[in-house]
Amino acid sequence: MKKVLVSLFLLASVIFAQMDGLNITEEYDKAITMAKEQNKDVLLFVYSTYCPYCEKMKKTTLSDKKVIDYINKKYIFTMLNLEIDDIPQKFKPRFTPTTFVVDPKDQQSIYELYGYKSSEQLFKELEEF
Repeated sequence: MKKVLVSLFLLASVIFAQMDGLNITEEYDKAITMAKEQNKDVLLFVYSTYCPYCEKMKKTTLSDKKVIDYINKKYIFTMLNLEIDDIPQKFKPRFTPTTFVVDPKDQQSIYELYGYKSSEQLFKELEEF
């Protein structure tokens, strides 16, 4: 059991290190509060530990400097694990990864992106919406 916990910790450390520069708020309620204060929307990335596309998106898309700069400028970013974290029921997707743009005033989804998105796809969709 101890080996499993150490392995999970190391894996998480590697993934978060690759997303260096991305401002991540780890709690949904805190992200909502910060978004209200900064007059930004929340970008909620819901992932799961068993999902290879989630890991790929973390390692590539969410590690891209252009994407990081855009997200940090426009959104309060939060990423929550579907299996572990406290996620409002309305944002529990049927599959992962799913990304929601949330209006912090009424906490309603104003845009949803389903599945893996490359850097170009994510940037384009967020910019056009």
